[in-house]
Amino acid sequence: LAQARRFYARRVGLLPAVRRAMARVTADLPRPEPVTVVDSKAQLTEEEEAAARSFDPRTGMPRSLRAFVVVRDPRMTVAPHFFSGPECDHLIRLVQDSWMPSLVGQATYSSDEEYSKGDLQNALSNTRTSWSCMMRYSQTVVVERLEHRLASLAGLPTEQLERMNMVRYAPGELFDEHHDGKFRPITVFVYLSDLPEDDEEGDTFFPHLGLSFRPRRGTAVMWSNADPETGQEDSRMLHSGRAPKRGVKYGVNCFFNVRRMRQFHPAVPEFEAEQAAVVDVSALGGDARPEEQPKLTVYRLCLDPKVLAVPAFLSAAEAEHLLGAPAVAGPPETATEGPFAEEARTLRTFGAAESPAVEAIEQRLAGVAGMGLEYMARLRLVRPSGRVGWNNRGCGPKSAYICLSEGEEVFFPRLGMRLLLRCGDLLLWPNVDWETGSGTGVEDLRTLRRHGRREDLGDPSMPLIGIDVHLHDHPLREQQRMRSFVTDAEVASQVAA
Repeated sequence: LAQARRFYARRVGLLPAVRRAMARVTADLPRPEPVTVVDSKAQLTEEEEAAARSFDPRTGMPRSLRAFVVVRDPRMTVAPHFFSGPECDHLIRLVQDSWMPSLVGQATYSSDEEYSKGDLQNALSNTRTSWSCMMRYSQTVVVERLEHRLASLAGLPTEQLERMNMVRYAPGELFDEHHDGKFRPITVFVYLSDLPEDDEEGDTFFPHLGLSFRPRRGTAVMWSNADPETGQEDSRMLHSGRAPKRGVKYGVNCFFNVRRMRQFHPAVPEFEAEQAAVVDVSALGGDARPEEQPKLTVYRLCLDPKVLAVPAFLSAAEAEHLLGAPAVAGPPETATEGPFAEEARTLRTFGAAESPAVEAIEQRLAGVAGMGLEYMARLRLVRPSGRVGWNNRGCGPKSAYICLSEGEEVFFPRLGMRLLLRCGDLLLWPNVDWETGSGTGVEDLRTLRRHGRREDLGDPSMPLIGIDVHLHDHPLREQQRMRSFVTDAEVASQVAA
């Protein structure tokens, strides 16, 4: 990868400039023909392809990495199987049901200084009809290691990496010609899925270079957006994500910014379980488990970060409804085999207000979280993980968990807290610390957790089960209503017909 980190310098001629959304690019560069198709699979022999596709069965990491400089000027690099198959699938599972219509950054700056910062207003546009979801830094241990791998490829500090931006293109959905901006010196785009071999579109197209990159699962394409000498946009890097015809294309944008972006709350020591304080949340509200919903009492278990608990948040009838409701918003997700078998598993998702009981639960959750209902992702019925870093932190600033097992323990090793729960108890915590740093918010990994059994309650033969609640940065539900979403199953059905 050392060769892939070096960039070939060039000078940009003084051509008329035009502003394209978030960037100033020249308007009259040539568009060469014929177009050259870059297929990462063609870079390898069959034996090399098989070796590159292989991964460690314990960690899910690629066994080896190779990068090819496919263009010297401007320098463009392709790394086949940069993410392994299990890593690609893991990213897609994390954001399911959190897709929002993709937005386009509209430039509102009045000076070069503001422009260089990349401050943008986002809006819906017919030039971008795909779907997106912004992940959290270190959303899981897998995401964290991918962030470091990306920084190694780019040859830049991980602190300059923006939050990974997942994208999804169903047939007919696209992102028209655009430039990523000079405030993003490096872009790495990783394809997370293959398209059918007879789908000749769905590519990433660079019209001023006459290059088309074919989607191949796990392949990373890296390029520089700015001229290394002048610091201005390299207008040749104008590109588009063209619409697939016969399949769904998944990918992830990995932008490196000129500013420090990836910031965390200062590290704190971890406690052993035997050293941790034990709080019986279920006992805070008394031993009785009400059949109907009582008046809620919210307890603050930790001042910083603000961890809240609500005993008996659900009535017995509501818990039974969640465990037995047949209607689901999507197919079950499973990862019971392979290197990520210990990750939290989503069994099913509940549609927004899909029943009166679900609607009432969502309304109460929004009230306790202090955020509007529009910011809430669909509730997930999950089997939580017993390992720190393998539970989904969610994509937004707050998360919550509702216990549906007879008894359960949630351990926060960096807070030194073991919380004992019974069916219906709720926990809520922040993923972002708004007090540390510049006031823009930094990732707070003190709320990483693991789940286990209570020794005094519950059938040890029964797996744990609960509800994951994720609150987003943006009004997710409101934005989802702005455009019709086509599921993978619907696409497959349409193609088969």
